[in-house]
Amino acid sequence: MGIEGTLETMALSDIFQWLANGRYTGTLLVSSGEVVKSIFFRGGEIVSCNSTNPKEFLGHFLVSHGFIGEDELAAAVGEQERSGDLLGNVLVEQEAITSADLERMLALKAEESIFELFQWEEGRFRFVADELPAYTMVPISLNVTSLTMEGIRRLDEWNRIREIIPSPQSVPVSVGDLLDGEVDDARRTILEMVDDDRTVEEIGLQTHSSEYHVCEILFQKAQQGLLKVVRPRMMSPDVAVEVPSTSADGLVAEAKAQIGNREYEQAVRRMRAATSLEPNNDTVVRDVRSMESEIRAELEGRGVEAAAIPALKASLQDMQTMDFSPQEAFLLSRITGTTDIGSILKISPLPELEALVVFWKLLDGELIEISFG
Repeated sequence: MGIEGTLETMALSDIFQWLANGRYTGTLLVSSGEVVKSIFFRGGEIVSCNSTNPKEFLGHFLVSHGFIGEDELAAAVGEQERSGDLLGNVLVEQEAITSADLERMLALKAEESIFELFQWEEGRFRFVADELPAYTMVPISLNVTSLTMEGIRRLDEWNRIREIIPSPQSVPVSVGDLLDGEVDDARRTILEMVDDDRTVEEIGLQTHSSEYHVCEILFQKAQQGLLKVVRPRMMSPDVAVEVPSTSADGLVAEAKAQIGNREYEQAVRRMRAATSLEPNNDTVVRDVRSMESEIRAELEGRGVEAAAIPALKASLQDMQTMDFSPQEAFLLSRITGTTDIGSILKISPLPELEALVVFWKLLDGELIEISFG
């Protein structure tokens, strides 16, 4: 039996309880904007979860919690590409993590991903009965009732956090020793990123952490009187706010026009939004794939491809006076002059095409240059 609708008409907690009470097996797809989350049920219990948001991929989750570093992540992703095995199995084989820790972190990752759903104010859902992934999932079992209760509690906590940290563009400022008494390396890594200039979003990207994970730690420090938060960075009032189309066909048309104007960032956003609105529309999916191929071909024509080696062209002194987006800052900080783009993509929490477009922007702005080894 299938069911579909919007989160405005049927609450996530009600969907979960319906699936649990009916002891259903299948896949629940929940989408909002560019992100689609798949929650897998067997006999009414959650056995796994995944997301199209790269920040929620297992490798980045393990980095954010201090289990592996970026070098280990890059090595594991490389082996995964060669073997086709699941990343978790590769990491266990490489002894980067134990099987017990992997199972524990997979359960925690699934919980965190589902908890975020309770923050979504709008979105669509669809349950496909008796459909589960063809690959063998690392077994976890999450009780739906307990998970729902914690999700609602977490939402209340998130609302309290938002009173102190209103947006990802907020800037945390230390007013005391943030590291005093901190023994957890993952927490210390996040707190060490507080430099009175980085935004919450930038800290999240640099540490491969979710917004909630960063905000929860900063909120605790704010409650202790060791940190304050200054107002979010605001867009210049002279900059016009772009209002995109609300239909998939309209978004596709806008994306095509933006590609013609070499406005690739905006085009990619439109394409993601279009497929999120109508994921089963074959025409939309085909058009988006065609546009993705067109953008990739344009970028490759400029040398932005996996084998290319980027190097900083602008001086560090000059770059310190420039404003960069969190995405640009992340990629710039991983450029060594010897590491190719493909290797950087392996450790990037950004979607691949989005990261390639950022490299193109940096190249077009003459901030980097590209060579081939």
